[in-house]
Amino acid sequence: MADTAAPELDLLKKDVGEWDADLTITPGPGAPSQPSRGRLSAKLIAGGKWLVTEFKNHTTGFEGHGIYGYNGAIKRYVGTWVDDTRSNIYVAIGDWDAAAKTMTYQWTAPMPNGHTMAWMEITQVVSPTEQVFRSVFPLPDGGEFEMMRVTYRKVA
Repeated sequence: MADTAAPELDLLKKDVGEWDADLTITPGPGAPSQPSRGRLSAKLIAGGKWLVTEFKNHTTGFEGHGIYGYNGAIKRYVGTWVDDTRSNIYVAIGDWDAAAKTMTYQWTAPMPNGHTMAWMEITQVVSPTEQVFRSVFPLPDGGEFEMMRVTYRKVA
């Protein structure tokens, strides 16, 4: 059976490789920002249907792993994320804006207190060798809080 998502899967290829990461993490609104550095490695698996990412923050030791692909049934991108700071898996639905060269994932995760946490991750392609990633959380007043900004530069 032919894969009807081939053009959408081609979009995953732009992320394959080794990327240096310059991070700015702000733990909470009004808190001082903390710079750090890391590396993202990304490869395609399963005939190019899935992008597997491995991230390591060299400054803090944090590590996380993602799997991203395209769900042809719902015509949207999908992703999962796990890391060494939590025991739950995060699941996301994403959309690509070709005009803005931006991928936006909407994430949700159940929390131990019974609430659901939701946030957005937005990645803008600056060039074939540079991307800017932002992790944005909603505030109770309707505003947004940028918890993390990462500039990725492709090294291989």
